[in-house]
Amino acid sequence: MTDNPTQPDGPWQTRDVPCDYCGSEAADVVRTGFDRVHGLPGRFNVVVCRACGLARTNPQPTTESLGTAYPKSYGPHQGRPHAAAPRGFLRWTLVNYRGYPLGRRAPAAVRWLMRPAAGLALGRRRVLGYLPQEGGGRLLDFGCGTGTYVARMAAAGWQAEGIDLGPEAVRAGREAGLVIHQGTLPGADLPPESFDAVTMWASIEHLPSPMATLGAIRTLLRPGGRLLVSCPSFGSLSAAWFGSAWYGLDLPRHLTHFTPGTLRQMLEKAGFEVERTWSVRRPGFIRRTFAQLADERGRTVYRWLSRSRFIVGLLSLVGLLARRADEMVVVARRT
Repeated sequence: MTDNPTQPDGPWQTRDVPCDYCGSEAADVVRTGFDRVHGLPGRFNVVVCRACGLARTNPQPTTESLGTAYPKSYGPHQGRPHAAAPRGFLRWTLVNYRGYPLGRRAPAAVRWLMRPAAGLALGRRRVLGYLPQEGGGRLLDFGCGTGTYVARMAAAGWQAEGIDLGPEAVRAGREAGLVIHQGTLPGADLPPESFDAVTMWASIEHLPSPMATLGAIRTLLRPGGRLLVSCPSFGSLSAAWFGSAWYGLDLPRHLTHFTPGTLRQMLEKAGFEVERTWSVRRPGFIRRTFAQLADERGRTVYRWLSRSRFIVGLLSLVGLLARRADEMVVVARRT
């Protein structure tokens, strides 16, 4: 994790790009960094559009070079997906408050009494992905990797499918018995208005054109269908504290750097109405930031900080209490 570049194992060129939201080329440089994870050559700026405020990486890898940014060891493309159906109180809560076909609903009086406890259970980060099951219960996970989330939703009663560009990840998901499409959006041959929900877990920031993909997703959703988006928050306290060293930048793989405000405006322009936004703790972002700084600068204090659960947890908690945590999760409806 140094600024000494490694030789790319494929085509590697970059180009300047305009703002994906408004098309303006006028922007101010706010960060400059390099590939801290895989060591690809080049310096990459994070610029903020003067017209709309959206931040982007500039220059970015060309379309032909995007695959080179993701080595075979890329984490989300590894492993074999498996999942079990929800159990215990979570299962009961999903049946009674989210419409999941996993059992019989309790009487109305019981559901009323238990609503506060159910709200706490459904607000945990690991549970945010259990969207209300409405319509035919068909869900598409965009950028699904090997299909871990697809497997989890299938076990919970969804007709769950995934889509990913990586051939090895798609193969692993299919071998596990999942329905995984190879491709991206726009471009995949999927019928319009055929899904009740679409999810984008840590994928929107990787897209060359989030606007184009959101437009394609809106076409796939039935009217009133839900979209869940999760991504690092460029408005987080950690992003401000650590600058270009912040793990959430992940240059040059993250091409757009959203704040809650810029993500909302893009979703609304694409034809969605935001229902709710969560600020989500990701202590791992802070821990990995310190670890990268320790490797780069050789200072023992950074290594100690990366291993201190108290310090990492405290910094993460401060971000959460300020509603400026490292990650955000947004649920929106197709209008």
